Amino acid sequence: MTELHLELESVRLATFGEWPTNAPVTAEELVSNGFFATGSWLEAECHFCHVRIDRWEYGDQVAERHRRSSPICSMVLAPNHCGNVPREQESDKEGNSVVDSPAQCACPDLLLEANRLETFKNWPNPNITPQALAKAGFYYLNRLDHVKCVWCNGVIAKWEKNDNAFDEHRRFFPNCPRVQMGPLIEFAAGKNLDELGIQPTSLPQRPKYACVDARMRTFSDWPIGNIQPAEALAQAGLYYQKIGDQVRCFHCNIGLRSWQKEDEPWHEHAKWSPKCQFVLLAKGPAYVNEVREATAATARSPPATAPAPSLQADTLMDEAPAKEALALGIDGGVVRNAVQRKLSSSGCAFATLDELLHAIFDEAGAEAALEVREPPEPSAPFMESCQATTSKAATTVPVLVADAIPEAPQAVIASVPATEASNVADQLQKMSMAPPNGNLSLEEENRQLKDARLCKVCLDEEVGVVFLPCGHLATCNQCAPSVANCPMCRADIKGFVRTFLS
Repeated sequence: MTELHLELESVRLATFGEWPTNAPVTAEELVSNGFFATGSWLEAECHFCHVRIDRWEYGDQVAERHRRSSPICSMVLAPNHCGNVPREQESDKEGNSVVDSPAQCACPDLLLEANRLETFKNWPNPNITPQALAKAGFYYLNRLDHVKCVWCNGVIAKWEKNDNAFDEHRRFFPNCPRVQMGPLIEFAAGKNLDELGIQPTSLPQRPKYACVDARMRTFSDWPIGNIQPAEALAQAGLYYQKIGDQVRCFHCNIGLRSWQKEDEPWHEHAKWSPKCQFVLLAKGPAYVNEVREATAATARSPPATAPAPSLQADTLMDEAPAKEALALGIDGGVVRNAVQRKLSSSGCAFATLDELLHAIFDEAGAEAALEVREPPEPSAPFMESCQATTSKAATTVPVLVADAIPEAPQAVIASVPATEASNVADQLQKMSMAPPNGNLSLEEENRQLKDARLCKVCLDEEVGVVFLPCGHLATCNQCAPSVANCPMCRADIKGFVRTFLS
C-alpha cells in the first residue's frame, strides 16, 4: 500500500472527495490549515498534531478552532516551518511534480529543542550560548545574531553579556506560549504535551452548566430516574436537555440518549467523546484508553458472561485491601457493599486499602463508615502507640477509622468505666489545647490540613489539578475545566496537569 504524503496540501485535498459541498467549512480551508478528511462524516484530522475535529457549524473559523483544540500544534504556531507543502510549491520550475520526494522541501520540526539547536552551527555571539537560546524556544536565522521564536515568531537580536534568554523572551513577548509554560517544561524528542501529561486549556461550550449543582437542577423532571440516576449523569458532566432522555456535556457539547440500566455515564461519555477535556481531567487519559480498548475488544468478540457480582465480591473479600479494612475494625457488611459497588461500576476490584477507605467514606458517609466492631487483639507495639494517644481508653474504646479526632469526646468517654471518665476527659482536653510554646492544637492543625486539600472553588472535593504556568494546586477535577484564571493568583491558565495526593 502506498504511503500518503499528507504534508502535501494536494494529497490532503484528495481525501475530501466525499466532503459535502454545503458543509459549514470548505475543504480548501481545512487543507490550508493542515487537515485531511478521515472519512467519518464531517470529521477532519490535522496531519501535524493529529487532533480530530467534527461537529462543524456555520460561521466556524477553521484556524481558530484548530488553535483552541491544539494550541501547541506546529501548524498553528509555525506554519512556514512545520513541513507543510502548499500546492503552489509542489512543482519545480519545469513543472515536474515533487510528490515522490517531499523531504526536499520539508523543514525539521523546530518545536523540538534538538532541532533548534542544530540551527546554531555558525552562531557568532559569545555573550549567550546556543543551548540557552534553543531552550527558550529560539532558532538561529543565520543573520548576525538574530533569533526567532517558534511559538510566537518574535525576533530578538543584539544579545549582551549576562542576558537571560527566558527573561528577554518574557520582556519582549510576554504572551508567548513558550514563555508562559516556563523554563522547567521541556519538550522531549518525539513527545507532545499529551504524552507528558499536560493538557492545554480550553473553555467549556456551555459554561453555565459547569457547576454540578447547575447540572442537577436540569434533572428536576428527569423521566428515567429508575434506569439512570440523575446524580451520576451530572457528576459525569452531563445536563438534561428536556427532550426524551437526551443529555449533553457542558464542556465538549456531545449529546447522549437511549440510556439503558447497565450503562455507566463516565464510560459512555469517554466512549463517544474521548477528547473531552472534562473527561480527561476527571478520569485521566488512562481511563479513556481503557474505555477505547474495551470498546474495540467488544466489537471484535462476542460478549462474555461475567460472574455474578456477589460471587466476585466473595472472592475479593479474601484479598488484601478487604482484609486490612476488616483488621482496622470496619464492619464487614460496609466493606462488602463497597466492594460490590466498585464491581458494578467499573468491573474491577480495589487496588489498595486507601482506595477502599475512600470509597467507604465517600459513598456510605462518615456515620455508616464508623460502624466499627471490636478489632482483634493487637500486638504489643500497636498497643503502645494506642496508649500514647488515648491512654486508658485505648483498651476499652473501639479504634475509629477516621482521619480526624472525634468532635464529641463525650461519645468516647461513655464506654469508659465511671471511675476513669474524669481522667480520660482531662487527657482529651489536653490533646485539644495548644501547648505553652504556642503551637497549634492537634485538632486545629488537622482542620487546616483538610482545608488545604479542599478545592478552592466548590470547597467540597479534594484538589487534583495543577495549573500551568503558575503551578498552583487549587481545584478538583470537576471544577478545573470551567476555570479560566487561577483562583490563587488570578494568572491566566494555559494548561493542566492531573495530580494524585498520596
